[in-house]
Amino acid sequence: MITKLNHIGVAVESIDKTVAFFESAFGAREITREALPEAGQTSCLIAIGCDNFELMEPLGEGGVVRKFLDNKGEGFHHISLVSDDLDADCKRLEENGVKIVGKSQSGNLRVAFTHPKSTGGIVYEISQTIE
Repeated sequence: MITKLNHIGVAVESIDKTVAFFESAFGAREITREALPEAGQTSCLIAIGCDNFELMEPLGEGGVVRKFLDNKGEGFHHISLVSDDLDADCKRLEENGVKIVGKSQSGNLRVAFTHPKSTGGIVYEISQTIE
């Protein structure tokens, strides 16, 4: 079952510039920053109050974030939700006409993504931490 909102994903050209803006304008604080070469991006998690945003900057010319920025420009990319049973949630989504476009696991984190054409134009990232 989906248990909570994890973060809002935002595609940006420059994490440094965006973090500086969020810190100055909203009092945000940076939580983590990590280069993800296999995904072609750098991700930075920031907090504004008790809510989190993932800033995603392309790493090189390939990858989903570069393609997104080239097609749509900077802005809203996805909503991340937490699941306590990823397989059951994906099955329920598929039964409701949602297309799951990618599942992966890294360490103890399992993740699935929905195709925006099947979810009203929004990409949902659903994640489950395996204990």
